[in-house]
Amino acid sequence: MLDAFATGFLVFAYVATALFQIAIVLGAPLGEYAYGGQNPGVLKLPFRIASVFSALVMFAVAGHYLAQLGVFTPLLDPAGNSIANWGFAVFAGLSAIANNITRSQKEKRLWGGTTIAMLLAAVIVAV
Repeated sequence: MLDAFATGFLVFAYVATALFQIAIVLGAPLGEYAYGGQNPGVLKLPFRIASVFSALVMFAVAGHYLAQLGVFTPLLDPAGNSIANWGFAVFAGLSAIANNITRSQKEKRLWGGTTIAMLLAAVIVAV
């Protein structure tokens, strides 16, 4: 049951993160909350292109977890799924580190706790 809750939380968190990235792509003035917070307001084109890539990655990770919940057909066998789950836990760990050591207080307040919760949920799913 905890595993299913953690998986559902990860789906929500990754979809929400992808939507945040899409908002950046569309010109929302969220520069203080992303990419180190050093570019307040609407981000320049290179950051917006990076946000397109980031949104696609976030949707893909959410899709992986939706497959674990039975919403999509899994693409991986159980061994591959386990490896992917640990890979996503490492990814969540790196995200948690990056978002908690940033100098931007606004970015840290928005993403710090969220990324730690994502890390914990990813480890629960991987175990």
